[in-house]
Amino acid sequence: MNDLVAAAHQAAATIEHPWDQRAVEWPLNQDSVVVDVGGYIGRWALQIAERYQPRLYVFEPQPWAAEVCRAALGERAIVEGYGLGIRNANEIMHRWETDGCSFVYYYTTGPQHTGEMREIGETFRKLEITHIDLMMMNIEGYEYSLIPHMLGHGILPDRLMVQFHNFTDPDDRQLTYIYERLAGLGYTIPWSYGRHLTAWERQLQAAPRKRGKKVRT
Repeated sequence: MNDLVAAAHQAAATIEHPWDQRAVEWPLNQDSVVVDVGGYIGRWALQIAERYQPRLYVFEPQPWAAEVCRAALGERAIVEGYGLGIRNANEIMHRWETDGCSFVYYYTTGPQHTGEMREIGETFRKLEITHIDLMMMNIEGYEYSLIPHMLGHGILPDRLMVQFHNFTDPDDRQLTYIYERLAGLGYTIPWSYGRHLTAWERQLQAAPRKRGKKVRT
């Protein structure tokens, strides 16, 4: 465990790609609410925690990775050991114990295991998450199911970053649909590195918000 926690901290100290740098450059502070969907061992969450000390929530369905993430972040985040999804269920996950672990059936070889999924709207209500300043999503293909469901239920982060995966969307139809949905809800793209990582922003409220009194825009 100590080696894995050390690896998480080492990864957080590394800016490997241009999109890694852009992913942590946001106007956040201690009153901001940040959600990491698919946190793995906590590299990005650690970077955000160290820079801004926000109210940070991490969702990771692999129990061992969630445990590492909890140990690495300590009291700086609430780490939940399940994935966010379109329903409450226990689902087969493929490529278990890797950073490519996914609820999407694509890989026919490699380890499989059952992971817990909880419906995103119900989960946020229970955790009293009513406003999100920044959401990061890296869930290995399941984004094509979760994002439309999330938007359809009125969960609209002020800022959203997504890593898209083309193995379940080779003709870009699902990607195009999501781009159109986001544009229709008032999102624009401040920067994009294609499927590696793309960011969206909505028009923000002018009045400052206080901790514990979050209002969705």
